[in-house]
Amino acid sequence: MNHLLAKITGRNGAILKVMSDENDLFDLPDLSDTLTYTPSYKLEDYEWYKLDNFLSHGYENDLIGTTFNSTVYNQITKKQYSKIDYLCGKQGDFFLFQKMSSTRLLNKKWFEISGAPTLEINKPIIILNSYVDATYSINDDILYFKNIATIKSMFKGIEELYREATQAEVDDFLNHNFISLVGTFSSDKVKTSNRKRIAIAIDILNQFTEDDERQIFQYIRSYCEDVPVNGEAFLVSTENHLKKILYGIEQRYYTTPLGNEKRLANSILTLSVD
Repeated sequence: MNHLLAKITGRNGAILKVMSDENDLFDLPDLSDTLTYTPSYKLEDYEWYKLDNFLSHGYENDLIGTTFNSTVYNQITKKQYSKIDYLCGKQGDFFLFQKMSSTRLLNKKWFEISGAPTLEINKPIIILNSYVDATYSINDDILYFKNIATIKSMFKGIEELYREATQAEVDDFLNHNFISLVGTFSSDKVKTSNRKRIAIAIDILNQFTEDDERQIFQYIRSYCEDVPVNGEAFLVSTENHLKKILYGIEQRYYTTPLGNEKRLANSILTLSVD
């Protein structure tokens, strides 16, 4: 029997059971072309990074490293589907992870392709992509993945493996239209920690539309009131200013529902907005 589980967003997000089925939930990827993770190497479409002896790295995940028992997980409720951070299929000796996104939660009218279709209304569906973002082999203790920026909310701390942005990438990032350097601050003063964050931010921004960028600017501005602004650009004069903007691109800021207290998430999770 195969099992589909969901990780709910939030600091104390739980693992919940979605369903069990005899059929495969995800396609097991072809893992014949793999190489040990090297930040400077760009994968071909058919290749996968791997981390051998994965458990020894200490990158936390609530499913890996324990004996799997589907009965210990509570059933997901209808209201919790919109808060899914990622899905995980337990298939044989593998855990298959897939990042959730709002584009895969469809709340539209639809009908089944059949000889006697009926219109379905107010029955949202979740699309399972055939590909997965990460695969963990239980027997071999190996994690296979494509992109650390995609899986960093699945395995706490794995972003430490992320490469530093090159000087050219730092220069290019700081030339972005919503960043303006002021005073004596320059790209050569960006330290290692922010260079790693810039590398992550570049991958995130590459997936943004122009509207996404406008929204992320307003989002950062609403939380980082101490970072000066001139028109549609942040005025960056310190490492701390830059760090706050980079945290914003990762969407680490959130507001508590009780008390409306603004906070920064230390662990990187995709937080839902109710």
